Amino acid sequence: MKLRVAGTTYAGAVVDLRARDVDGRIIAASIRGRRCFPALSCPEPPAVYAYAGYVHPSMGLRTRTALAAAARSRGHETPQDDAIAECRAQLAELECSPPDLPDPIDPVPESTIDGLQEAVATHRGRLTARQAVGADDGAVQADLRDAATELSERETRRAAARETRELRRERARAYRDTLEEQRRLADELANLRRSARATLVDRCADAFARAIEAVPGPVPDSPFDADPVTAALAVLRVARTPAPVVLGTDRFRSPTAASDCLDAPVVRC
Repeated sequence: MKLRVAGTTYAGAVVDLRARDVDGRIIAASIRGRRCFPALSCPEPPAVYAYAGYVHPSMGLRTRTALAAAARSRGHETPQDDAIAECRAQLAELECSPPDLPDPIDPVPESTIDGLQEAVATHRGRLTARQAVGADDGAVQADLRDAATELSERETRRAAARETRELRRERARAYRDTLEEQRRLADELANLRRSARATLVDRCADAFARAIEAVPGPVPDSPFDADPVTAALAVLRVARTPAPVVLGTDRFRSPTAASDCLDAPVVRC
């Protein structure tokens, strides 16, 4: 690892920054690629660093989740992995943004259509009667033409309102179905992850118990009852840790002793 802090470059597997009064959270964020400064060059940290990459007295820890991530860093797989990958792929394919709904069109009352149809029929009857006796029919034709035009426009608007209403319903229904499928897949994925985590924890339980006894700190009756710092150190001892671990604890007699115990590069803050 290479680490540059306040104009000084540190290199090697062990860096002691206690004299520089550097916040360990900043170093941990740089290791995980969440900060550009201080400049740091090191291997890519595995997922276990999200839980135990920075060990300090006030930390909390989801021990089983962290241990499962440690198992993953060792290349362990589970029977659920294929199903987890499939669920993730299906979730990624689902379009879950709200649908683009067309603006609603005010419906045309049936009574309006009925009235216009009656008016057209009346004007047509008047036109026929006047034509039969040879009377002037210009005004009647105009009335018929206006009524027929209005009827056509209202029928067109009624059809458009119906189509728009159906389209809105179809898109809203499809959106609800997508959300329901998304929820189902999310629940399935959560269950698969829990099962996978249980499998990984079971596989590493003995190694974790031995690690609890090997790292400095109180040894509880059950390994999973260990305090967060002890549990985090044990998780790191189980994990493959190519990137530097940031330590803000005095559990070890020296940073070099910490590196030897954890089999990992160490930055002591």
